[in-house]
Amino acid sequence: MLEQTLDELWSRIMAAGVSSSGGGEMLYRGISDESYELISSLGRKTGENTGGDVSTLERSLMTEFRRLTVPLLVNPPRTDFEWLFLAQHYGLPTRLLDWSTNPLVALYFAAAEGDTTDGAFIHVQTAVTDQYELFDPSTAQFTVEHRAKPMGLFALQPHQGTVIFVRPRYSDARYLNQKSVFACPADPFTPLRIPGISTITIPAKWKPEIRKRLRVLGISTSHIYPGLAGAASEIKSLMFNPVASGQARMITLKVDLRLDFA
Repeated sequence: MLEQTLDELWSRIMAAGVSSSGGGEMLYRGISDESYELISSLGRKTGENTGGDVSTLERSLMTEFRRLTVPLLVNPPRTDFEWLFLAQHYGLPTRLLDWSTNPLVALYFAAAEGDTTDGAFIHVQTAVTDQYELFDPSTAQFTVEHRAKPMGLFALQPHQGTVIFVRPRYSDARYLNQKSVFACPADPFTPLRIPGISTITIPAKWKPEIRKRLRVLGISTSHIYPGLAGAASEIKSLMFNPVASGQARMITLKVDLRLDFA
């Protein structure tokens, strides 16, 4: 019964990977706890202690990040968005919210952890821009410089002023493997709400089996996070975590072999 029901869920997720009419790209996001709202890390739990204006905190974070990282970078970022991409990549709180154009990547994040909590697979169809240099991250609008220039329709975003969806240049293996796209809201405190967002609940009890299926398809921790850290994390999740959580047992058998040649 479990396999049949899981197959039905799997079919729903794969069906969500088929674009519908209306244009734009299908984007996907996975969260390990379905109660989490679509709020970026910068806007979580910071509203009260910033007076509802996160600009000073954001500016301070990015200024210090630039100061400390420029000496370490061979090719420093050229635009504000590229600095945000880099900061997000290394875990600094930013206004960006991760999405992917690959539904299996989103499903990985929905099922990667929290085996006692239901996750969520979220999808939406919307326009994505590769021309992030035209936009101001803090306003989700064209920069002052570019407002005075003629714009092609391909540069427009349907929810400009509220949120824009931008795609980084895939100069990093993690962006490439995760097929990254980022939502950049003008207001990082308000949960993202745009027409067409749909959610599929990922029951906690199915997460281990979903991870097994994803590994068969090549979507695992070492793929999502290429490099030594990803490899170590994958081995930990496969071998250590099941034993530590009581989902599996690993018994050591010792044989005392004594040979008597007398």
